[in-house]
Amino acid sequence: MDSKSTSRPFPGFDRIFEVGEPGNSKAFRGNIDVTRDEAFALMRAEMQPPHPITVKWTMGRTQPVEVIRTTLVAPLIVADSVVQLLRSHGFTGWSLYEVSVRDKQGQVIPGYSGLAVTGRCGNIDWSQSIEVPRIRPTGTFPVWKGLFFDPASWDGSDFFMPSERSGYVLVVEEVKKAFERAKIRNVDFTPLDQFERSWKAQPV
Repeated sequence: MDSKSTSRPFPGFDRIFEVGEPGNSKAFRGNIDVTRDEAFALMRAEMQPPHPITVKWTMGRTQPVEVIRTTLVAPLIVADSVVQLLRSHGFTGWSLYEVSVRDKQGQVIPGYSGLAVTGRCGNIDWSQSIEVPRIRPTGTFPVWKGLFFDPASWDGSDFFMPSERSGYVLVVEEVKKAFERAKIRNVDFTPLDQFERSWKAQPV
């Protein structure tokens, strides 16, 4: 279980990272036995399941590594070694829920938990993103760069998510460095000032 966060200076959008996955990963991917809405609720620590959630192999390598992705965008399933890493560093803004990871034959692979994010910041301010051109083999297309929010809305947690119902998991630089030192696989980190998306957000 996580510890409470404390007030701390905002480090800047170049030192906060979105947690993603390697683009061409062939790692173990599981089918998680929940609906899309439930998956977001689990990820955002808005529900605690009464029994372990089944995560069964659906594609990729037959043996999982430290981080498991699922066929739904939101959930992050992590090995006990990752949990120990988070605890040893005293990182805040996270909790766990029980899962049952199963291999291609349906046999249980022990030593994994679902990672939920309890830390929060305000809504993403899409109007701050900058439109930039990107050259592709089929032509030049715009992307929108930057994933910004009001710095004053950050609760100071090491792990956090926007208040709006989204799947963006954000972490401070210390988390990124700890993962890299421990050589945690099947996870990627993008600075928020370098984050790109291919769609333009509509004004609200």
